[in-house]
Amino acid sequence: MTYEEAPVREADRKREADHKREAESPDARPGHAPRVRYARPADLPRIAELADEHAAYEKSPPLTPGLAGRLDGLLFGTPEPRLRCLVAELPGGEIVGYATCAPEVSTWDGAEYLHMDCLFLRDGHRGLGLGPLLTDAVAAEARALGLTEVQWQTPAWNEGAIRFYNRLGADAKEKLRYTWQVPQPPPVSPPPLPFDAVLCDLDGVIRFYDVSGVEEMERAAGLPQGSTAEVAFAPETDMPLMLGRISKEEWVEAIAHGLADRIPWERGHALGTALADAAFSADATVVNLLRQARAAHLHVALVTNATPWLDEDLALLGIADLAHDVVSSAGVGIAKPDRRIYEIAVRRAGIPAERCLFVDDRQENVDAAVALGMVGLHYKGPDDLRDALAPVLGRS
Repeated sequence: MTYEEAPVREADRKREADHKREAESPDARPGHAPRVRYARPADLPRIAELADEHAAYEKSPPLTPGLAGRLDGLLFGTPEPRLRCLVAELPGGEIVGYATCAPEVSTWDGAEYLHMDCLFLRDGHRGLGLGPLLTDAVAAEARALGLTEVQWQTPAWNEGAIRFYNRLGADAKEKLRYTWQVPQPPPVSPPPLPFDAVLCDLDGVIRFYDVSGVEEMERAAGLPQGSTAEVAFAPETDMPLMLGRISKEEWVEAIAHGLADRIPWERGHALGTALADAAFSADATVVNLLRQARAAHLHVALVTNATPWLDEDLALLGIADLAHDVVSSAGVGIAKPDRRIYEIAVRRAGIPAERCLFVDDRQENVDAAVALGMVGLHYKGPDDLRDALAPVLGRS
């Protein structure tokens, strides 16, 4: 039997060259004498099997899966690995034992020593001289590292191993070995979010109208700019529509009547129709912010004074799926700033009012939400919403 002592860590940088040289040597072919050599990556599955047998032999719990992969990183994943692994190989190439060792430090001696973590031979292959070959190889590792001492341990009941180590001339020390799973600090939870829901107005925050055509018709009719909107959105004209009590045509007729003292009814009707049919679009920045809020698991709802055809408008805007819920004045028969519409929105969200952010471009609507306990945002532009959502979006 031989121990092929490849240049021990001139160092492990030459390990691959050593392995290649071993593979090409006559002793590397089937039929060579039993020997001890360095482990190679291809040996790792077998070493993991032996480690499992070793643990069972020492009456320890089963090893966790994936040992071969972890050993790969320790033995071959760095140019200067601390861990050394030597294997005992039979003439036919079967690996029947292994030893692992790594340099450690003794505080009392003020010096390094080589710790032999494992020494194991399969049952039926003990007493054949392989044990001394493995310990000789470990001693050679110590000499190559300039170390003068090797330390290890064995269970007190392992009488065969104790006799073997005594024959080596090793000294035993009466000590108990403890293992301690290092306690990990509890995970640090991020600070709670300032709110769990965003209740957002539609017109003036998300949706904006193009009334340039109406303004051109007003100039042609000799009306001041904004005259049509002033009549159309006066409470007596606008509120019945917002509460779902009149149709679009009835609203247009009400606008025409409101303008009748200044222009012919037909011209007022045309202006009302142009306003009712004015083109509109969604602010892409605001829509994106609300989609991010929803992706961050906030409840998103639209709370809006809107017409009975709101669903059609949301589809035209491409935001029918923007919110979890839509609370429309025309749908519930209550308009902002009536406290009841906010209570409906909170109840549907299933979130306490104080955990809701309410966004609206009208101060009186924001004030009503704040009076209910919500966090209020008087919207003037996308940056206002972005800043309010920053604590949430910064985590998503």
